[in-house]
Amino acid sequence: MALQGCAVWCSSRTTRHHLSPSAPAPAPRRPSRLAVNAIAAPKEVDALPSVGALEAELQRRVAAATAAAAAPTTTGRVVLESPEELRSTWEHRAWVGSATTLMAATLATGLSGVEGVEGALEAGAALFAAYVLADLGTAFYHWGVDNYGDGSTPVFGGQIAAFQGHHQRPWTITEREFCNNMHKLFRPAVPFAGALLLGAAAGAPAWWDVWSSSFLFLCCMSQQLHAWSHMKKSELHPAVVALQDAGLLISRKAHGAHHKAPFNCKYAIVSGWWNPLLDGDSPEASLWMRLERMIHASTGVEPRGWHEPEQAWQEQQRPGAGR
Repeated sequence: MALQGCAVWCSSRTTRHHLSPSAPAPAPRRPSRLAVNAIAAPKEVDALPSVGALEAELQRRVAAATAAAAAPTTTGRVVLESPEELRSTWEHRAWVGSATTLMAATLATGLSGVEGVEGALEAGAALFAAYVLADLGTAFYHWGVDNYGDGSTPVFGGQIAAFQGHHQRPWTITEREFCNNMHKLFRPAVPFAGALLLGAAAGAPAWWDVWSSSFLFLCCMSQQLHAWSHMKKSELHPAVVALQDAGLLISRKAHGAHHKAPFNCKYAIVSGWWNPLLDGDSPEASLWMRLERMIHASTGVEPRGWHEPEQAWQEQQRPGAGR
């Protein structure tokens, strides 16, 4: 009986404990829900390209990358891409021919006005002066385009780029056909040649017609004289070789020093007579250095000759030269 009474007491205690009003009732459990996001139905898939189309696209991209790698960089230099760029066109021939005709007409007018020994001496002196001063003129022009400006410079940009490209690949000047090599100088000379002929027709002095037409022609022809100075004697006509050996035309040896970086001497390219006077004993003592310092002091612009050429402008080896 005692054990049964104890069990009843314990059971009543437990019942009172669970039903005690002070104990909060457990919150009812909510059923869990699975969140499902709606998935859009896939759009219609385009048909896969064929193997042939993939190969064509690959070839196109390879060709585009190759062309981009081979394209000239924006350094203002001229880089020849094909043999066609070395050939003369009818436009080249037209510019060279028209300018030469105008100059020849002015020279003929001047020579026709020569009278007596005194007139002949004046004409001879005018011819010699044109020859000497053309060498000086090409020196200043060559110095200017070698040291200042770039391919985007107005009027002279094309010639600046060509001269800088010439330092990189000097042999191309010997591979150009005549009018291809000359038209860039004869073309801008056309209006000047026309003006000289008009002056001759208006009665300009004979010596002036002789000097001015000869000077302009020699300045334009300096590009061909320059080309000859890059050629071997075996490649030249014997008459040209004789004139070079006599010191009347710039020779390969006399011009070769100009193509040593930083290209700051030997700018005259008709006879080269002016080079010793203009270059002095050293680049620091040259007339060019004095002019460059004056320009730098007034404008802050440094010439290219004060620095070693950029890597992209270093002279390249002529293809097949090592064979």
